[in-house]
Amino acid sequence: MLAATVLSSGIGGAAARPHVTDRAPAAASVRGEWQVRTLGPGQYAVAWTSPTRLPVTSDRPTVVGPAGWLVGTSTIAGDGRTVRARIDAPTRPDPTRLDVRLSGVRLDAVAGDRARRAAGPFEPALDLPGTQTLTTDPATPGSYAVATSDYTLAPVAVPGMRAPIEMVGHVVEPAAGAPTGPRPLVLFMHGRHGSCYDPADADAWSQNWPCKAPFREVPSHLGYDYVQQVLASQGYATVSIRVNGINAQDFDAPDGGAGARARLVQAHLDHWAGLAAEHQVDLSRVVLVGHSRGGEGVDRASIRIPLTAPYRIVGQVLIAPTDFAVQTAPYVPTVTLLPFCDGDVSDLQGQKFTDAARDVAPGDTSLKSSVLVMGANHNYFNTEWTPKTAVSPASDDWPGEAGQTCGSADPRRLTAAEQRAIGTAYVAGAVHLFAAGDQSVLPLFDGSRARVASQGDAQTLSHAIGGGRVVRVPSTTTALSLADGAQTRFCAGTYDDGRVSSCGLGAALAAAAPLWSTNGERLPVRSFFEMAWTASGQSGGLLLASPLDLTGRRLELRTIVDGRSATAVRVRITDADGAGALVDPVGGVGLPGLGSTADVRKLWAQTLVVDPTGAAVDLTRITRVDLVAASSRGRVWVADLASAPAALAAVPDRRLPTVSFSRVRVTEGMGGAKTARVPFQISGALTSPARFTVLTVGQARGDVQRFTVDLAPGQTSGSVPVGYVADQRADYRRLVTQVTAWPTRNVMTDGYLGELAVIDDDPRPKVAIRAVAREVPAGSPARWRIRLDKPVDFDLSVSGKVVRGPGTPVRVSDIAQSWTDLHVGPVRPGKPLWKSHAMTYDVIDPGRREVVISIPTRPSDEAGATRTLTLRIDIGKQTVRRTVRIVS
Repeated sequence: MLAATVLSSGIGGAAARPHVTDRAPAAASVRGEWQVRTLGPGQYAVAWTSPTRLPVTSDRPTVVGPAGWLVGTSTIAGDGRTVRARIDAPTRPDPTRLDVRLSGVRLDAVAGDRARRAAGPFEPALDLPGTQTLTTDPATPGSYAVATSDYTLAPVAVPGMRAPIEMVGHVVEPAAGAPTGPRPLVLFMHGRHGSCYDPADADAWSQNWPCKAPFREVPSHLGYDYVQQVLASQGYATVSIRVNGINAQDFDAPDGGAGARARLVQAHLDHWAGLAAEHQVDLSRVVLVGHSRGGEGVDRASIRIPLTAPYRIVGQVLIAPTDFAVQTAPYVPTVTLLPFCDGDVSDLQGQKFTDAARDVAPGDTSLKSSVLVMGANHNYFNTEWTPKTAVSPASDDWPGEAGQTCGSADPRRLTAAEQRAIGTAYVAGAVHLFAAGDQSVLPLFDGSRARVASQGDAQTLSHAIGGGRVVRVPSTTTALSLADGAQTRFCAGTYDDGRVSSCGLGAALAAAAPLWSTNGERLPVRSFFEMAWTASGQSGGLLLASPLDLTGRRLELRTIVDGRSATAVRVRITDADGAGALVDPVGGVGLPGLGSTADVRKLWAQTLVVDPTGAAVDLTRITRVDLVAASSRGRVWVADLASAPAALAAVPDRRLPTVSFSRVRVTEGMGGAKTARVPFQISGALTSPARFTVLTVGQARGDVQRFTVDLAPGQTSGSVPVGYVADQRADYRRLVTQVTAWPTRNVMTDGYLGELAVIDDDPRPKVAIRAVAREVPAGSPARWRIRLDKPVDFDLSVSGKVVRGPGTPVRVSDIAQSWTDLHVGPVRPGKPLWKSHAMTYDVIDPGRREVVISIPTRPSDEAGATRTLTLRIDIGKQTVRRTVRIVS
């Protein structure tokens, strides 16, 4: 997703402040309002205003346009109802071709028109033969006594936040005298949820900060106490921090508040640096756990915190996280939990934390694991977001019907207690792996079919990169082998049903394709190997540019299953001398489909594991890997294949340098086409050539919008060019071009959003407002002309409100019914029109100089009667009243 748009005209009013109180909205019966403003040739600002206040969720509303339109990241205005974005398009955007989507649901539609998320029947249990139950269960409580405490420190100022953020921590740790030795620290951060609730009114919420009586803070930070208790009994110190102040103020933060959350993580760890000795805490072993937007926040902290800090991040667990920035933390082991029935971050964008890590840092041996938790939703990992355990109102985030897939009555859907059991086992397992080096739990995360007793019947799948794997990538380090009957190709990792090169062509994808970018995203695209077959025995595969050594290792293929038919494959490996062996995958040839209907289907990569032990080939020189169909038909995609070790490799003490962009303001000036430069700084030593991708939205049409930036060793700064046009016609006071960066090689981004603000310096137009005729006969229209002394280069909105004026006012019945039906609605005919709050809107388009507001009147039988129609006209900061007399 792209950077946020900031627009201000200098002629309009100030942005609205957040409402003091939010009430849970009823189902919308109207579609809301779209506004489209022209900013320049091919450049537009669009806004959609909801009829009700938007819900507070971790996902954010997003404006989506058709292919070919470049859409900037959407932000929410201060009114809590308006979603805004910048669009570059060949013609003025038609709102009928725009959508606003949140958590996979279209918002700008009548409630009855909205597609149901879950339209299919109950999903059957996955067939996962060969699943092993580990003898070590990380959810088993330890033997240490536990102590619980809380601390409150002075609030901290955070850039981009108007009010300081609270410093509150909930500590669960072994008792002071427990003989644990140095204790690793586990820090939890919750996600974006309501900040303030009214105990006396379950429907009342407030996003004002700080909370004001009768509202109380939602104690979201207490929602992980169940995991903290187990970890503390096992010898770990834990703290869960509260971030309500960020949740209440990040509605228009371009990065969704991730930078602010990272700053708070650092502030708490700085506090713990002074407590370490007293609490026996070993700050060289810190694991961060973030839920929802908290996941993106702790990942940003892992990127920022240098190796010179008085604490060391040795791993992180991200629960149903957002990743608006498409960032990942190289050299920081990471486990990402993805709930199959997530009704909030429904696109499972947290998958990017794994995928983005594959190519950024050569030599990065940190494990990056994704775990798909079947039957889990977004909220129930936090007890304070769960009905019956939360002190504030809480709900199931999955929006489908109870009796359908992922609904509350689905037998495969996890209860809140079952979901907490999974959370405990997998969070604790990752902590044991990262902070204690306990590799007995590795099968939970490395693609093996494994489980622990405490998770009961709950099912999980996993895949991983890093950890010492040697990877081969489709089209980059591989070529297509000669297919035998099957259709094979390399495809672009996108879901775009209009592009032949797209992997998603004909895939019947609905809301979630976690490994592929969807239409409208302008992210770096990876290649996948695709194979389709129509008969058992057909085959195709990959030739490896350099041999792969499988000695004492296993072969893993991250494989996506189409899922619309039973899918089964075998694997043939061939060595450099041409000797081949056909091997069944571990657990059998079958690959389960993940969701039987398009509405819940997940095109997510399962691990196809091959144990080559005993194969009659030279395992030191594998040069070809083929898939051989074992079902009558099917289609799969392979993200990559790897030689995987039995144990994790050591992770080097390294961090990549980071790139951060600045904001630049320039005065427009004169002279036509110009170029400004948006600077960036590099923190940390750049010792190898590096590269990142830049996308700009909003600059003059025809300029380069997407390009790569190469960095040289030793470089500490740079800039990217952004074009704009300087003229002598008035424009919006402040026109912003968005700059978004994604890391490609040997570098990371921290402040990945930059902008160029061009400040208009041309004089504002003079506006003349008058009645076309001060007196008109009944039955003729009353008209007012608004005229500029010169044309401007932006939409100039004009509103007219009927108000009380001199004389006897017109009644509703004195106005043509076609106008009152549109502007007033059903009102008593004899009521004075000004009491009906009648309003009319128009706009002076760029290049035009005037607009005429017209209100049609009815003929009258009252001979000699005179009534008046007074209009208050607002254009920019100018307000006038003009009266027309209606004579019978």
